[in-house]
Amino acid sequence: MKAATLAAACLTIGCTHTNSVHDVGNGMHSVTASANWGGYTASREETIAQANDFCGKSGQTAAIESFEDKPGVDSKGEQTSTMVFRCVARPVLQLK
Repeated sequence: MKAATLAAACLTIGCTHTNSVHDVGNGMHSVTASANWGGYTASREETIAQANDFCGKSGQTAAIESFEDKPGVDSKGEQTSTMVFRCVARPVLQLK
């Protein structure tokens, strides 16, 4: 029953999976995500979520440096995006 529910959810919203965040030097990090539905939009959204989770642990937010999308669709029907980012202080919002 749980497997059927999970499969239905994946078909409805699109399943994604990610690699862990990697340090690429000079304060930069990278993360890669694949999505089997929703194309690059879904895989990019997942990389942004993972980056914000990673930076959020230190009270910061992710600043995107670049995306690299793997062209085409792999044998599993997935599209893959890699995002390079850095963690920066969250902006202070002030009403004027």
